[in-house]
Amino acid sequence: MQLIQKYDLNYNFSTYNDRVKNYLNRLLTNSNNYFLNQYGEGEINDIESDYSKMCEFINNIEEYLIYNINNPSFEHILNILEKIETISVLPINERGIYGKAETDNNILFINPNLRGNEFLTPKERTRLYVAHELGHCINNEWMNTVINFLDKKVRSSEITEESAQLFYDGFSLLDEAITQNRAEDFTYTFARKRRPNMQNKTRGRLFDGDTYKTNFDFYGELQNPAIMFARTLRGIGKLENDNEALKVLSERAINPDFFNKIIDEYTKDDQLENLFPMIQYMGVIKNASYYMFGGDDDVTYLLLSKRALDNFKNYANNLRDRRNPLENNHEHSIR
Repeated sequence: MQLIQKYDLNYNFSTYNDRVKNYLNRLLTNSNNYFLNQYGEGEINDIESDYSKMCEFINNIEEYLIYNINNPSFEHILNILEKIETISVLPINERGIYGKAETDNNILFINPNLRGNEFLTPKERTRLYVAHELGHCINNEWMNTVINFLDKKVRSSEITEESAQLFYDGFSLLDEAITQNRAEDFTYTFARKRRPNMQNKTRGRLFDGDTYKTNFDFYGELQNPAIMFARTLRGIGKLENDNEALKVLSERAINPDFFNKIIDEYTKDDQLENLFPMIQYMGVIKNASYYMFGGDDDVTYLLLSKRALDNFKNYANNLRDRRNPLENNHEHSIR
């Protein structure tokens, strides 16, 4: 097998050309070395096909960057992506998932064997989940802020470790929904396809078998809770269109101060005490979803998912805020 030694840009990044090219070449070199180690460890069974997919992943990262070139936060997005040192295929024994981000090690793994569906080809779905993992890297900054915030609360005995974990899980729901939404927008725009309309779906015993609306490829059960939470924030609550509401939330979440701004807004509105139970109900929903994916042996959250969703909806409906955003919450235009 002949390894590719040089990555040439497919797009014009203007003043960023050299920087993007240098980054993608560093990524290629590191990924080549990692891939060879994987092969030596027996983690790859089709070296030619898997290597071709690995190179495709790097091309997807360039596509993601050119898609965001006119985003006011492009410099920040590039700064985050430059921290990713390696991207490769999932080991053959882990290909039951679509991908994962090891942010502590700056490595992304993507399943090279994704199939197409009624909306996307295999290549387009691969692009979708490369973008999904990139989204986790961007959100990781404010997710770390969530951890630091909760650590202080636990150390001061303001909340228990169990409550802190559920609160974290609730923001993990937002992380998943936001990364998926940004990835869906990117994928359909790049494929020059119209994103599908919301459809009614069910997922086994989740929510006691009740339907939910989604146009996500995966994690659809998390989409509506994220939309409802978005509308509790100023500047989003006045939006009636679900796609627009989630899009604005997703754009806000590019900012590393995303979590701090939520806390600031709820504090100024004297509603912080209501934020905690609402987010914890979201945590129950996230854990129930995780259980359905086979991530946990504890069925408790699945059994509580319907009640948690109903309670969450009560909080979210009561806290919907139709006012303009606070001055420190910059609002991007909806394209």
